[in-house]
Amino acid sequence: MIIECISRKTSPEKIIAIIKNLDMTAEVRKLADTVYDQEKLTDTNLRRAAILDIVNPHTNTLTLHCTDFGNISIKAPDAAKSAELYSVPGYSILFAINNQSFTVQLYSVTEEQLTIRDSVTISESSPLVIDGRRTLFDCNPSGSGHQAFIGSINLPDRSADISVFDRESLCKIAWFPHDDSAARYLVSLELLEAAQDPGAGKVAEELIYHYHPAVAWRAFQVIYQKDRQTALNYVPLLRQLKNRRLDHLLDQYGEAI
Repeated sequence: MIIECISRKTSPEKIIAIIKNLDMTAEVRKLADTVYDQEKLTDTNLRRAAILDIVNPHTNTLTLHCTDFGNISIKAPDAAKSAELYSVPGYSILFAINNQSFTVQLYSVTEEQLTIRDSVTISESSPLVIDGRRTLFDCNPSGSGHQAFIGSINLPDRSADISVFDRESLCKIAWFPHDDSAARYLVSLELLEAAQDPGAGKVAEELIYHYHPAVAWRAFQVIYQKDRQTALNYVPLLRQLKNRRLDHLLDQYGEAI
C-alpha cells in the first residue's frame, strides 16, 4: 500500500493517515528486499550503475522506491558534521522505524534567512509532514550526527530551487536547481557562451520559454548580448513567471540600459 501512495498524486495528509495504520518497519524491509533483488545483476558495470542511482553517499541515503510523483528513502545513522543546511522543495513525510525515535530541528524559511523554531520528536506512532516552501528540517540538530534510521517519503516540487544556508549565521549562501533539466540547460547556455557559438542566440530564444526563472533569465542575458531589442521584447513574457527575484533583476537591467 505504501508504494501505491506515490504511484499517483496523493495528498500528504492521506499518506500520513496510511502510515499510522501500517507497520513501517515491515514495509521498509519488504522494499529493501526488493531493491536487493533488483540490484543482483550479472553485469558488473550495470550493477554498479544501478547502485549509484539509488545511493547518495553524501547524505547516507538509500532510495527504496521512486516514481514520477515521489520517492521513499531511508537515511542511515551517521556522524557527519555539516556546516550547511539544505532546503527540501515539496513535501516531506518523516517516519520512524525499528522503534527508534529521532528529533528534528525546524526552521522557518524566507528568501535569504532561516529563523529557528521548535524541535519535534518523531516516533513510529507520530510521523511528521513538512512543507518545504515554509519549513526547513535538520535531522542532525546537534551538528554531530544522528543514531536512528530515518524514513522519508518525498513529494518533490521540481519547479523550486534547493537553498543552502550557513548553520551558524542561518543566512542563505547558495542555491541550485532542483529540476535536473534546469541544471542541464543552465550549463548548456554557459558552455555555448564560453565557446562563442554563433547558434547560442537561437538556443536561448527557445529556452527563454522554460518555466524555471533561472533558465529564462540566463537565456535573456544571452539574447541581450546578441540583440538588445529582441531581448527587451521578451520582458513581458518573463514578467508572466511572477517571480520576485526575476522581476528585481529585470528592473535592475532596465535601469542599466
